[in-house]
Amino acid sequence: MLEVIEIQQKASQGRTEPYLCRLSDDKRYYIKGPQAGAKGLINEAVCAFLGRALQLSLPPHCCAFLPQAILRFDDAASRVLGASDSMVFASELIPDLLEVTPTSVLNIPAHYARDLFLFDYWIRNEDRAMTENGGNPNLFYRASSNQYVVLDHNLAFDSSYNFNSNANVHLAYNAWFSEQHDALWRTHYSAKLAIALQGLAQYAATLPAAWLEEAPGHLAEINNALSLFNSDEFWEVLI
Repeated sequence: MLEVIEIQQKASQGRTEPYLCRLSDDKRYYIKGPQAGAKGLINEAVCAFLGRALQLSLPPHCCAFLPQAILRFDDAASRVLGASDSMVFASELIPDLLEVTPTSVLNIPAHYARDLFLFDYWIRNEDRAMTENGGNPNLFYRASSNQYVVLDHNLAFDSSYNFNSNANVHLAYNAWFSEQHDALWRTHYSAKLAIALQGLAQYAATLPAAWLEEAPGHLAEINNALSLFNSDEFWEVLI
Protein backbone atom coordinates (compact mmCIF):
# COMPACT_ATOMS: atom_id res chain seq x y z
CA MET A 1 0.00 0.00 0.00
CA LEU A 2 1.25 3.47 -0.88
CA GLU A 3 1.79 6.04 1.85
CA VAL A 4 1.71 9.84 1.79
CA ILE A 5 5.24 11.03 2.57
CA GLU A 6 5.01 14.76 1.79
CA ILE A 7 2.21 17.32 1.83
CA GLN A 8 3.00 19.91 -0.85
CA GLN A 9 0.12 22.34 -1.43
CA LYS A 10 -3.64 22.69 -1.50
CA ALA A 11 -5.28 22.59 -4.92
CA SER A 12 -6.35 25.94 -6.33
CA GLN A 13 -9.91 24.69 -6.80
CA GLY A 14 -12.19 21.98 -5.54
CA ARG A 15 -14.90 22.09 -2.90
CA THR A 16 -13.37 19.18 -1.00
CA GLU A 17 -10.00 21.00 -0.89
CA PRO A 18 -7.73 18.27 -2.25
CA TYR A 19 -4.03 18.46 -1.46
CA LEU A 20 -1.14 17.77 -3.81
CA CYS A 21 1.17 15.25 -2.14
CA ARG A 22 4.08 12.98 -2.86
CA LEU A 23 3.49 9.31 -2.19
CA SER A 24 5.91 6.50 -1.43
CA ASP A 25 6.21 5.61 -5.14
CA ASP A 26 7.75 9.12 -5.56
CA LYS A 27 4.85 10.25 -7.76
CA ARG A 28 2.58 13.19 -7.01
CA TYR A 29 -1.13 12.77 -6.37
CA TYR A 30 -4.07 14.89 -5.35
CA ILE A 31 -5.54 13.37 -2.22
CA LYS A 32 -8.97 13.59 -0.62
CA GLY A 33 -9.47 12.42 2.92
CA PRO A 34 -11.96 12.94 5.73
CA GLN A 35 -13.09 16.26 4.24
CA ALA A 36 -14.83 14.34 1.43
CA GLY A 37 -16.67 12.01 3.82
CA ALA A 38 -16.66 8.23 3.64
CA LYS A 39 -19.40 8.15 1.00
CA GLY A 40 -17.53 10.68 -1.11
CA LEU A 41 -14.32 8.65 -0.92
CA ILE A 42 -16.12 5.45 -1.84
CA ASN A 43 -17.77 7.28 -4.73
CA GLU A 44 -14.41 8.54 -5.99
CA ALA A 45 -12.85 5.10 -5.93
CA VAL A 46 -15.82 3.26 -7.45
CA CYS A 47 -16.25 5.83 -10.24
CA ALA A 48 -12.53 5.85 -11.00
CA PHE A 49 -12.70 2.08 -11.43
CA LEU A 50 -15.87 2.17 -13.53
CA GLY A 51 -14.71 5.08 -15.68
CA ARG A 52 -11.45 3.37 -16.57
CA ALA A 53 -13.34 0.13 -17.23
CA LEU A 54 -15.44 2.10 -19.74
CA GLN A 55 -12.23 3.45 -21.32
CA LEU A 56 -12.80 7.02 -20.23
CA SER A 57 -9.56 8.80 -19.39
CA LEU A 58 -9.29 9.03 -15.61
CA PRO A 59 -5.95 9.41 -13.83
CA PRO A 60 -4.38 6.35 -12.20
CA HIS A 61 -5.63 6.17 -8.63
CA CYS A 62 -5.23 4.30 -5.38
CA CYS A 63 -6.21 4.28 -1.73
CA ALA A 64 -3.23 5.46 0.33
CA PHE A 65 -2.28 5.72 4.00
CA LEU A 66 -1.92 9.22 5.44
CA PRO A 67 0.07 9.14 8.70
CA GLN A 68 -0.73 11.68 11.37
CA ALA A 69 2.96 12.44 11.82
CA ILE A 70 3.34 14.43 8.59
CA LEU A 71 0.34 16.61 9.49
CA ARG A 72 1.59 17.50 12.95
CA PHE A 73 3.26 20.76 11.93
CA ASP A 74 0.83 21.78 9.17
CA ASP A 75 -2.21 23.33 10.80
CA ALA A 76 -3.88 24.25 7.50
CA ALA A 77 -3.64 20.72 6.10
CA SER A 78 -4.71 19.24 9.44
CA ARG A 79 -7.90 21.27 9.41
CA VAL A 80 -8.79 19.70 6.04
CA LEU A 81 -7.24 16.25 6.20
CA GLY A 82 -7.75 15.54 9.89
CA ALA A 83 -5.33 15.20 12.76
CA SER A 84 -5.00 11.41 12.90
CA ASP A 85 -3.98 8.49 10.71
CA SER A 86 -6.42 7.99 7.84
CA MET A 87 -6.95 6.39 4.47
CA VAL A 88 -7.23 8.77 1.53
CA PHE A 89 -8.23 8.60 -2.10
CA ALA A 90 -5.26 9.51 -4.30
CA SER A 91 -5.53 10.57 -7.94
CA GLU A 92 -2.24 10.85 -9.82
CA LEU A 93 -1.27 14.32 -11.01
CA ILE A 94 -1.64 14.75 -14.77
CA PRO A 95 0.33 17.87 -15.76
CA ASP A 96 -0.64 20.60 -18.20
CA LEU A 97 -4.40 20.19 -18.00
CA LEU A 98 -6.74 22.86 -19.34
CA GLU A 99 -10.32 22.96 -18.12
CA VAL A 100 -12.91 22.59 -20.87
CA THR A 101 -14.72 25.84 -21.69
CA PRO A 102 -18.08 26.58 -23.36
CA THR A 103 -16.14 27.03 -26.60
CA SER A 104 -13.70 24.12 -26.40
CA VAL A 105 -16.43 21.69 -25.36
CA LEU A 106 -17.53 21.72 -28.99
CA ASN A 107 -14.24 20.05 -29.95
CA ILE A 108 -14.79 16.91 -27.88
CA PRO A 109 -15.06 13.87 -30.17
CA ALA A 110 -18.72 12.87 -30.41
CA HIS A 111 -18.17 9.26 -29.35
CA TYR A 112 -16.26 10.33 -26.24
CA ALA A 113 -18.89 12.91 -25.32
CA ARG A 114 -21.66 10.34 -25.66
CA ASP A 115 -19.77 7.83 -23.52
CA LEU A 116 -19.26 10.49 -20.86
CA PHE A 117 -22.92 11.49 -20.90
CA LEU A 118 -24.02 7.89 -20.39
CA PHE A 119 -21.40 7.36 -17.67
CA ASP A 120 -22.65 10.32 -15.64
CA TYR A 121 -26.24 9.21 -16.06
CA TRP A 122 -25.29 5.71 -14.90
CA ILE A 123 -23.46 6.96 -11.79
CA ARG A 124 -26.12 9.60 -11.07
CA ASN A 125 -23.64 12.47 -11.29
CA GLU A 126 -24.88 16.04 -11.68
CA ASP A 127 -21.43 17.58 -11.29
CA ARG A 128 -20.46 17.98 -14.96
CA ALA A 129 -22.50 21.00 -15.97
CA MET A 130 -21.68 23.43 -18.76
CA THR A 131 -23.71 26.27 -20.24
CA GLU A 132 -22.76 29.17 -22.48
CA ASN A 133 -21.95 31.10 -19.30
CA GLY A 134 -19.58 28.48 -17.91
CA GLY A 135 -20.10 25.81 -15.30
CA ASN A 136 -18.26 23.09 -13.43
CA PRO A 137 -17.30 20.60 -16.13
CA ASN A 138 -14.74 18.51 -14.20
CA LEU A 139 -13.33 17.68 -17.61
CA PHE A 140 -9.88 18.73 -18.76
CA TYR A 141 -7.88 18.63 -21.96
CA ARG A 142 -4.20 17.74 -22.28
CA ALA A 143 -2.84 18.99 -25.58
CA SER A 144 0.42 17.02 -25.44
CA SER A 145 -1.47 13.73 -25.60
CA ASN A 146 -4.68 14.99 -27.27
CA GLN A 147 -6.54 13.50 -24.33
CA TYR A 148 -9.57 14.45 -22.27
CA VAL A 149 -9.25 13.71 -18.56
CA VAL A 150 -12.27 13.16 -16.31
CA LEU A 151 -12.12 14.12 -12.62
CA ASP A 152 -14.12 14.47 -9.41
CA HIS A 153 -16.91 12.05 -8.57
CA ASN A 154 -17.41 12.46 -4.83
CA LEU A 155 -20.96 13.72 -5.48
CA ALA A 156 -22.01 10.72 -7.58
CA PHE A 157 -24.79 8.32 -6.63
CA ASP A 158 -27.00 11.17 -5.49
CA SER A 159 -30.26 9.74 -4.16
CA SER A 160 -32.08 12.88 -5.30
CA TYR A 161 -30.65 12.77 -8.83
CA ASN A 162 -33.23 13.75 -11.42
CA PHE A 163 -32.38 13.15 -15.06
CA ASN A 164 -35.02 15.49 -16.47
CA SER A 165 -33.86 18.38 -14.30
CA ASN A 166 -30.15 18.01 -14.94
CA ALA A 167 -29.45 16.29 -18.24
CA ASN A 168 -29.88 19.41 -20.36
CA VAL A 169 -27.01 21.23 -18.61
CA HIS A 170 -24.60 18.31 -18.92
CA LEU A 171 -21.71 19.33 -21.16
CA ALA A 172 -22.40 16.39 -23.51
CA TYR A 173 -26.20 16.70 -23.67
CA ASN A 174 -26.18 17.90 -27.29
CA ALA A 175 -23.73 15.20 -28.33
CA TRP A 176 -26.09 12.53 -27.04
CA PHE A 177 -29.36 13.88 -28.39
CA SER A 178 -28.29 15.65 -31.59
CA GLU A 179 -28.01 12.46 -33.62
CA GLN A 180 -30.27 9.46 -33.93
CA HIS A 181 -28.76 6.31 -32.47
CA ASP A 182 -28.39 3.23 -34.58
CA ALA A 183 -30.48 0.12 -33.96
CA LEU A 184 -27.81 -1.53 -31.77
CA TRP A 185 -27.00 1.38 -29.47
CA ARG A 186 -28.66 -0.11 -26.38
CA THR A 187 -27.03 -3.50 -26.94
CA HIS A 188 -23.65 -1.82 -27.37
CA TYR A 189 -23.85 0.20 -24.18
CA SER A 190 -25.52 -2.53 -22.13
CA ALA A 191 -22.60 -4.84 -22.82
CA LYS A 192 -20.09 -2.18 -21.78
CA LEU A 193 -21.91 -1.40 -18.53
CA ALA A 194 -22.32 -5.09 -17.71
CA ILE A 195 -18.59 -5.76 -18.10
CA ALA A 196 -17.68 -2.75 -15.97
CA LEU A 197 -20.13 -3.69 -13.22
CA GLN A 198 -19.02 -7.33 -13.24
CA GLY A 199 -15.58 -6.36 -11.98
CA LEU A 200 -16.80 -3.97 -9.29
CA ALA A 201 -17.34 -6.53 -6.51
CA GLN A 202 -13.74 -7.68 -6.62
CA TYR A 203 -12.48 -4.09 -6.72
CA ALA A 204 -14.80 -2.98 -3.90
CA ALA A 205 -13.34 -5.68 -1.67
CA THR A 206 -10.06 -3.74 -1.73
CA LEU A 207 -11.54 -0.50 -0.37
CA PRO A 208 -10.44 0.60 3.10
CA ALA A 209 -12.45 -0.98 5.90
CA ALA A 210 -12.65 2.38 7.69
CA TRP A 211 -14.60 3.89 4.79
CA LEU A 212 -17.02 0.98 4.62
CA GLU A 213 -17.57 0.98 8.39
CA GLU A 214 -18.33 4.70 8.37
CA ALA A 215 -20.82 4.35 5.50
CA PRO A 216 -22.49 0.96 6.04
CA GLY A 217 -24.77 -0.07 3.21
CA HIS A 218 -23.42 2.52 0.77
CA LEU A 219 -21.85 -0.06 -1.52
CA ALA A 220 -25.15 -1.93 -1.67
CA GLU A 221 -26.92 1.31 -2.60
CA ILE A 222 -24.34 1.92 -5.32
CA ASN A 223 -24.77 -1.57 -6.72
CA ASN A 224 -28.56 -1.17 -6.76
CA ALA A 225 -28.27 2.14 -8.62
CA LEU A 226 -25.83 0.73 -11.18
CA SER A 227 -27.96 -2.38 -11.76
CA LEU A 228 -30.84 -0.23 -13.03
CA PHE A 229 -29.35 -0.40 -16.52
CA ASN A 230 -30.99 -3.82 -16.76
CA SER A 231 -34.42 -2.17 -16.83
CA ASP A 232 -36.26 -0.65 -19.78
CA GLU A 233 -36.94 2.49 -17.72
CA PHE A 234 -33.21 3.23 -17.55
CA TRP A 235 -32.96 3.49 -21.33
CA GLU A 236 -36.29 5.14 -22.17
CA VAL A 237 -35.15 8.64 -21.13
CA LEU A 238 -32.16 8.37 -23.46
CA ILE A 239 -34.14 7.97 -26.64
